[in-house]
Amino acid sequence: MPIVTGVSAGAINAAFLAAQSGPLDTATEALKRKWCSLTTEQVFRADPVSLTGIGARWLYRLFSGGTRLGPKARGLVDNRPLREFLLGTIDFPAIETNIQEGRLRAAAITATSYSTGRTVTFVQGGPGISMWERGNRVAVHASLTVDHVMASAALPVLFPATRLGSEYFGDGSLRQRTPLAPAVHLGAGRLFAISTRYPRTVEDAAGSAPEGYPPPARVAGLLFNSIFLDALDEDAARLDRINELLSRIPEGPSSPQHLRPVELLVLRPSQDLGRLAAEYAEHLPGFLRFLISGLGAPHSESSDLLSYLLFESAYISRLIDLGEEDGERNWPRVEAFLAP
Repeated sequence: MPIVTGVSAGAINAAFLAAQSGPLDTATEALKRKWCSLTTEQVFRADPVSLTGIGARWLYRLFSGGTRLGPKARGLVDNRPLREFLLGTIDFPAIETNIQEGRLRAAAITATSYSTGRTVTFVQGGPGISMWERGNRVAVHASLTVDHVMASAALPVLFPATRLGSEYFGDGSLRQRTPLAPAVHLGAGRLFAISTRYPRTVEDAAGSAPEGYPPPARVAGLLFNSIFLDALDEDAARLDRINELLSRIPEGPSSPQHLRPVELLVLRPSQDLGRLAAEYAEHLPGFLRFLISGLGAPHSESSDLLSYLLFESAYISRLIDLGEEDGERNWPRVEAFLAP
């Protein structure tokens, strides 16, 4: 029975797929159409009035000396349009229907509590689903809503946090060093993961190094990459080591009963998504493009940040096409992995 988990932007995909009742290919085609119709204005307000107003509030807070008077500054952009888009796209009550009718075992979305610093996985599932607690990671029962998705996808600093209960939550990737763990805890025996990190060679890395002092966009892009990309690589390497160790331990009373092998296949893009984003910078709303140009984002060697902000159909369609091309190229591996 399927298990669907998601974190950050992946929480949108997870919630959408968990709410679908038809075949997977039909559901993914519908998801593709939704992504391809997306524009920046459906994710956050990028008009001059909104961006200038938010900037003014941040400046006021910076020079207010901590006074409680005046407007509050939350995120750098207003992402309320994303909430409306999600409410019109995802049928959240259908998740429980799919669980009750046996089409879905569990759905889980991970977010980071700004109040406690813990990574919290909100799990909606059928009978027998156990919760877990590991250090700064905890799972709790929940009926998934648009607020859980908004919290998980709240890019740090850029998007405001979302309140769930008495706590405020932000992007689930912030402290989620084991992104594969929720699926494993929920009983998955095989994991098919798609990374967005392009496997750069030494020559690629050397060629992307800018001359002179790094622009702010490059520093911000590296920070975001460390949050959103490094964890999957580290967790995949950890899982491979555990599988290797388990394969060398003979069966018997002394073998670790709480550990089990989990098959893993990770696919990666054949092109650098940051450099690809630089080719589509002109599709951004004009005022937003003007602002991030000052940070150095449109330049190919500093465009990783741009790839996190480019919610435009032309770029998203190119990413989907690239994914399909890479999927076809790697199909023998995928087919062998998915075979019974």
